[in-house]
Amino acid sequence: MKRKVYIALFALFALFTAGSLLAMLYISNTTESLSRIIQLYQIEHLRQDLVISIQSVQTDLYTVATPQGKELDSIVSSVIKLKDAVNGCTSCHHTSEVSRLLAELQKQTEQYENALSYYITASADVQRIEKLKFEAAVIGNKLLTQSEDMSITAGKRLNAATNEALSKINNARIILVATLFAAFILAVSVAIRLVRSVTKPIDELLTATRVIASGDLGHTISYQDSTEFGELSRHFNIMSSSLRESYLQLENTLKEWQNTFDSIEDSIVILSSDQTIIRANLSTSKLLEIPIDGIIGKKCYEVFHKTDKNIDGCPHLKSLFTKQSEHLGPVEHVDLQKFFEETTTPILDSGNNIIGTIHIVKDITEKKELEEKLVQSQKMESLGLLAGGVAHDFNNLLTAITGYSSMLQQSLEDSPANIKRYLQQVIDAADRAQNFTAGLLAFSRKQIIKPRQITLNSIITDISDIMRSLVSEDIELKMVLGRDELPVFGDHHQIEQILINLVTNARDAMNEGGTLTVSTSLVLVDADFAERYATRPGQYMLLTVSDTGKGIDRKHLGRVFEPFFTTKGKGKGTGLGLAMVYGIVKQHNGVLDIESDMGVGTTFKIYFPVMEGADIRQAKEEEVNNDDIDLSGSETILVAEDEGAVRAFLKDSIERFGYKVILANDGEDAIKKYLQYKDSIDLILLDVVMPRKNGKEVYNTIKKEDSGAKIIFMSGYTQNILTSKGVYAEELEFIPKPLEIKRLMIKIRLMLNK
Repeated sequence: MKRKVYIALFALFALFTAGSLLAMLYISNTTESLSRIIQLYQIEHLRQDLVISIQSVQTDLYTVATPQGKELDSIVSSVIKLKDAVNGCTSCHHTSEVSRLLAELQKQTEQYENALSYYITASADVQRIEKLKFEAAVIGNKLLTQSEDMSITAGKRLNAATNEALSKINNARIILVATLFAAFILAVSVAIRLVRSVTKPIDELLTATRVIASGDLGHTISYQDSTEFGELSRHFNIMSSSLRESYLQLENTLKEWQNTFDSIEDSIVILSSDQTIIRANLSTSKLLEIPIDGIIGKKCYEVFHKTDKNIDGCPHLKSLFTKQSEHLGPVEHVDLQKFFEETTTPILDSGNNIIGTIHIVKDITEKKELEEKLVQSQKMESLGLLAGGVAHDFNNLLTAITGYSSMLQQSLEDSPANIKRYLQQVIDAADRAQNFTAGLLAFSRKQIIKPRQITLNSIITDISDIMRSLVSEDIELKMVLGRDELPVFGDHHQIEQILINLVTNARDAMNEGGTLTVSTSLVLVDADFAERYATRPGQYMLLTVSDTGKGIDRKHLGRVFEPFFTTKGKGKGTGLGLAMVYGIVKQHNGVLDIESDMGVGTTFKIYFPVMEGADIRQAKEEEVNNDDIDLSGSETILVAEDEGAVRAFLKDSIERFGYKVILANDGEDAIKKYLQYKDSIDLILLDVVMPRKNGKEVYNTIKKEDSGAKIIFMSGYTQNILTSKGVYAEELEFIPKPLEIKRLMIKIRLMLNK
């Protein structure tokens, strides 16, 4: 653009200079012509003087009467003027023709002067005077004629010169006017061109800026040239494109930030210094069940606490004074029936002034429930360990009691009836105690189970009559069995026990009658449910037992599975029913959930994992024909048992069938006795859990000495414990406690017969 401006200005200057030079040239020529005209006018004046002088001389010449007339002075004076006039004309610059005529005129003037001189000096001679007078007059007439001719010629030249000068002046005026007009037109054209060159890109730039200001980022202009405006246009387009890219990047960043902001599970609220909510994430909307538009612009206490008055906790005023983050929790929100942890962090400007706050609300309801469940689970585990330990020790005592009672009963067949009745009371009490310990073991998950492939529907169908007999006539029993059913891996009798206990519990909760529903269905457990209940996701068979009874108070829900806990009256329950259910479900790797509302009823939901092909191992059940086995023998049996009463009972019981018994009171003693009598020992009866060395360690040591040694394990612990000891893993022979003599002897005899 600068170049165009410079070129335009240079063109104007050149045009104006050319016009000025032409005008000056014409003015110079005109000035020269005017000078010549002036000279011609001077010559004309001299010519007129010459003519006048000649006419004066001629007049005076013809009026002279005497040689001494007074006109002689006038003639002399006129001749002098004539001479001066001729000399004045010859002194000017003339053309060669004019100069020739002037030279001739000067010559004639000289002749005229001489003739007059002769005339004047010959005044005494009249004739001569007349002759000279005539000659002078002739010369004067010739001068006059020639002067007049020259005057005519000079006049013509003067007119020509004048016309030429006027023409040049007119041409100069025309050239000057044309030059000025051309300069004006060029200036206007240049101005228009420059205005267009300047305003067009400016208009396009102004229009483009308006378009961009309206939101159409990335708008470009089409103006292109090699000037600064063209470069400005290119940079403007680059800037516009960069602005659009930056805006898109910023928009994408904002979307990513918003997506991240909304993806956070915790409720996040950003407040101004006057507690007005200026931003909230999606979790806040879900938590409060209020659209985002209904949250933004409201006060914190209006949204979270449904009040129009400021309260201390919204946000925590302490953080506004300390300018530090403040944590609070757990806080129970009564309206939402949830527990929260709250964190308030002040937002500070560069001057360390609070301009707002970030309020983070974390829903810890599930966490708190999990913590309560964990505490409850740990509590139940502790109770289970206690109950299991008591039951295990009690089983050892029951083994001796029931064993010796059975032996005594066989020995007193001929005794009085009252003695037999007393002994039967002891045996019945021992059986009840055995059932009691079975409940404790079931709760503690230390009961021996015999899992196999079963279906819930078939079990419910099998004991449907029993369940109907358990409830009164004013209770309607409904059984809703799902069509989609998959087998589960469990103990048939234990599942029956669950149903009987739950039906009995429901019956006791419906004193005035109601509806009892037993149902099954196939469900899919997701990851959230699995994480919440510490299990694995997948398919489960759901067993549901619900009643319309009086319900369970919320404060008691956490204790209903504790052993001996009951809300029933005195003598109406042992408190072991639901504890047994809890233990059996856990032993089957299931999930137990309870829902109850006062006056509405209670629902128990039990999730059993379905069978999964290669992961399933069916328990093998022994099927023995007792009538075909001779239980007596003469072999030597090593009995390793740390409980003295059980050890003595086993020795007495086994020896009654003719066997020899060697006793060991712990693991190391068992190894020592085996090494001492290994040549005579035919079978080893090992307790799984013993001090110093457990049954598995004893087993490994004996197997190293004799790989063909016959060993039977015995224990009152669960399958999990036995598996950890290596009993079930290697499919070793096993018999559970409390021991029954006949079953034990069948096991021993079958092992010896192999």
